[in-house]
Amino acid sequence: MRRHGFKKLAALLVGMAIFLFGVTPVFAHDMYLGSTKWAFGKDRILSAVELDPGVFEQIKGIKELGYDLDHLTDDQLRDMTAKVIQPYIDEKLSVSINGRAYPEQVVKITREGTLWEIWLKISDLDFNWQDNEVKIGYHLLLDETNNQHVSIGYVYYTDADDDSVQAVFDKTQPSLQYIFDSDHTEWEFTDKSASFLSDIATFIVLGIKHILTGYDHIAFLLALIVIGLSVREALKIITAFTIAHSITLLLAAMNIVNLNSRFVESVIALSICYIAVENLVSKQINYRWLVTFLFGLVHGFGFASVLQEYVADKSNLVRSVVSFNVGVEVGQLSILLVTLPLLYLLRKKVSSRTVTLVASAAIFIVGLAWFIDRLFNLQLVPF
Repeated sequence: MRRHGFKKLAALLVGMAIFLFGVTPVFAHDMYLGSTKWAFGKDRILSAVELDPGVFEQIKGIKELGYDLDHLTDDQLRDMTAKVIQPYIDEKLSVSINGRAYPEQVVKITREGTLWEIWLKISDLDFNWQDNEVKIGYHLLLDETNNQHVSIGYVYYTDADDDSVQAVFDKTQPSLQYIFDSDHTEWEFTDKSASFLSDIATFIVLGIKHILTGYDHIAFLLALIVIGLSVREALKIITAFTIAHSITLLLAAMNIVNLNSRFVESVIALSICYIAVENLVSKQINYRWLVTFLFGLVHGFGFASVLQEYVADKSNLVRSVVSFNVGVEVGQLSILLVTLPLLYLLRKKVSSRTVTLVASAAIFIVGLAWFIDRLFNLQLVPF
């Protein structure tokens, strides 16, 4: 009877693993991230769409027309702008003021460091932004990434000209922030929008989305609780993990401590393997909260790799970190609320030790694949 239950459980876990490997890639810490920055002046709007190379090249038409982004000539860049980028912006990005739509003109495309920037402009406006309602529709890269693209929108109220607006983006505080994703493609606001609450909500949602799409963090949490914990013990472990990653997340976000991202991602994968092996070889596990705390310090640097990209205003750093952490904690508790009842039901059908062994073996295999892939930068694992 137990052997039959073991086979059923093994088949279920193998099926889940095949499904996860087969889904569209969702990378643990980038989520196809991007940003859009908007400078609203009295007579024009300047904006910049910032995308990582791996995201930018997925814009429909770039690969299809054979553009080599690493070896573009000036003529090819102009050709790509006219034939691909401008039509794409016309279709996927919209701005309306008091119900009237305004077309955005692509004025230039640049590559700054590792980011591609699409610079846009709406000219010849004549309005007082304090009395107007603005609506931005953002549908970029959703089709290309199977709705996984996420972009943080920042609004600045400034009359800076084309040459000085980058300094405004780099050195001043945005008045408003918003997360664009597949469920939030339209942003409506006025100058009366509460930026304080907007900031908090933005980073709470970002924290929730990050933990729910961070397969390595989910695997780590599952490895921690699959040994058969009570709700109280599970909460104790999650609390230790939260405290630990909060410490290093804040240190990294403040640039007090910085670690190589490849090293961090590799150690995160190694932490998953360690917990899984501990589950396999030890029937009695003590002080798991302490091990969780130690590995949580490393996971905090992984969270920081996301957060640092989107904290535009350093004076609000603590607020952003705390809000992001609240989101992460909400995401973790959501995982617990789903997982603990499922584990309880499984243990009614199969022995507790069998559940632990099979689940831990599957988690170890995935963790080992991540570790090798990240350590040697193979980029073969699709999630």
